[in-house]
Parts: sequence; structure tokens; C-alpha cells
Amino acid sequence: MHKQKIEDTVILLDVSRSMLRKDFKPSRLIVELQATKNFIHSKLSIDMKDRISIITFGNVTKKLINFAFEEEKLIKALKKVQISGKGLLQEGIAFALQILVEEMRKIGGKIARIFIITDNKLDKDVSKLKKIVKIAKGLGVFIDACQLGGVEDQGESSLKSITQLTGGDFEYFNNSKAFINEVNGFASKKDARGTIDYFSPNKNKKTAPLISEIALPLRRPSLSDIRIMMKGRISDQEKCQICHSFKAAVTESDFLSEGCYCPSCDRAMHLSCAAMWAKKTEYKENVFRCPFCFFLLELPTAALKLVKQKPENFPKIKLIEEDQILETEMSLVPDDIIDQIDASCSYCHSIFLGDFKVYKCENCSAYYHEPCFQKIYKELKACRYCGAKIIL
Repeated sequence: MHKQKIEDTVILLDVSRSMLRKDFKPSRLIVELQATKNFIHSKLSIDMKDRISIITFGNVTKKLINFAFEEEKLIKALKKVQISGKGLLQEGIAFALQILVEEMRKIGGKIARIFIITDNKLDKDVSKLKKIVKIAKGLGVFIDACQLGGVEDQGESSLKSITQLTGGDFEYFNNSKAFINEVNGFASKKDARGTIDYFSPNKNKKTAPLISEIALPLRRPSLSDIRIMMKGRISDQEKCQICHSFKAAVTESDFLSEGCYCPSCDRAMHLSCAAMWAKKTEYKENVFRCPFCFFLLELPTAALKLVKQKPENFPKIKLIEEDQILETEMSLVPDDIIDQIDASCSYCHSIFLGDFKVYKCENCSAYYHEPCFQKIYKELKACRYCGAKIIL
């Protein structure tokens, strides 16, 4: 008998302004939230070991709760839902993939899935969306989707096509009752036979997809944040967590001018400080990991222009207090199994082709090409993925 695996599911809720429409009684948003509660209840009733995380996406993508299996805690998190602009589908899926990949690295052998609820009134960067969905397919992540009303898109980047490509399910609904009742069907287990677990010890030799494409832009302050700043009410929320100052170390600009937040951990940082950190620590200077939660982030081109100076002129940055730093050792991966490593390098995001020796962090199992390991040791003396101090 085929043993069913534990599942990690990210519920991706559309909180665009169009979700306030009342063609679904009493509104699309309220129906969406009720259906989400039904899904959570059904999912955890099937297997209490399954876990759920909830992300909302409008013009801002936000994690309401990390993975949990307590129904009460998950439903309580729905109270934090906020309507915002128009949904950016590619950013929502990218966010979901990042937190799923993080869990895959910790514990292999589980099923990963994304469950989207939307009215499909979305902004789509078709080129980026295709790349992100291809990564989801490559990682074995199922994508399911429910559409509330509107016109069912038939293009190659449509919700239906996305779900079909990843082995998921799609359903279109035109009334509240049908949707709330039938969403329970999406809670059933997935059959993952034949899918590849790239982060398990028993990998095959297929090439893992590169995941640098799922980097997300830094979040700029909202209109309400800006109004508070303009009234002169300054708080620690506007203190950059990289330079530990209200004014940027490089440009001397205040937070109103160039402040931003990590979309994952909500840590504040100046754009110039983020660009400086990226330039010092990453192979691709516009893609870097948050110094605090290691979420993959993407810098705007304008931010890179703020720090066009030599690295030796950059001020020193202290990110973590010494007593908070973990320690790790880097082990050399035997040459004969390098071609079986299907994760990408945590520094340059490239795969391992056997042209360099490879090192593995004993704390988090991140892999590095030998030149990349030498760079992170020279620059940080710490693992780029988990932040643990490297002991040689």
C-alpha cells in the first residue's frame, strides 16, 4: 500500500481591491475567507501532521503566518488580511516557493503545494511568471487554484495552464455557495509518486532548477507609513537594521527617502545599505539574501547607482551581536558525488558541474563552490545561508 506523505501547503490569498466586489454575497473577500477556513479545517481533519502557511498578495505580498498545524492559530491569522491594490501573481507564487524551499532544505520527503484563491483580476509579468512556474514544476511543487467569477483566461500563463503544468487542479466558480462547499475537495492529499525530492539524501542525478529567479523586490513604505514619517513620528521601525541608523551611512538620506523593508521578516533597511550589502556578499549584485532571515531579495537598478564606489570605502556593517552567532564547519564533498548535488550554490546560485571542489555547511547543508566558499570566508567568515560562523 502506498504510504501518504506529510504535506506543507501555502495558501495564497488574493487581497486585490477587486475582491471587495459584492457579486459573490456578501463579498468576494468574505467568501474567500470563509472558504479558506473550510479548507484549513478539512485539511487538518485529514491529517493533523500536515502544515499550512498563509500568504496574501495584492500590490504588497505578505506572510500572515508561517507553517503551523493548529487550526485556531491559522484562522486567527486571517484577521490580519488587508486589501491592497492589484495582485501581482508572480510575486505571490515566488514568495510561496521561497518558504517551501526553506522547509524542503530542513526536512525532505514531504509534499509541497500552493493553493491559490483569486478572482483573476491580476497583474502578470508573463515572462517572469513562466520562469517561476517552471521552477515550481522542477521542484515538484503542486499548484492548485480556485477562480471566483470573472472571465476564465485561456492563455499559456492562465491559472488553468499553471495548475496543469505542475500537476495541480483548477476550478472556476460563479456563486458563493458552490465555492464555499466545494473548496473542501482541494484539501485532499496529493499523490506524489514520480516527483523528485531535490533536497533528500537519496537524490538522483537530474539537475535541480536554479532558484535565484524567485527573488522578490524590497517593500517600500506604504502610504500610511509615509504619512506617519512626514508628521515627524520616528520609531525603530524606521531605523535601518544594517547600519543601525535613521540616516543612510552612504548617502545620508533619511528613511523617508530610501527606506524599505524585507517582505519576509519586515526588517527595515536603507536601499543604499541593502545595495552595499549585496555588492559585498553576492555574485549577482542585484540579487542577495536578507541579512536577517536569508530571504532572496532583488534590488532595483536605481539602488545600485547609490553605491558606485570601491568596496574598501564602504563603512563596516555589524549585523548580529557576537553572542548570537552560531558556529559551523565546512566539510569537503567527495568528488565522486558532486554530480549528485542538485541544489544550487548558496553564493552564486549556479549548479555544480564538477569543475570545482564543493563544500557543505554542517549547520544548514548549504553547498558552495570552492571559490565561492573562499569569498564568503574572506568577506563574512560565516555561512551565507544560515549565518553561522565558520570554524576552520
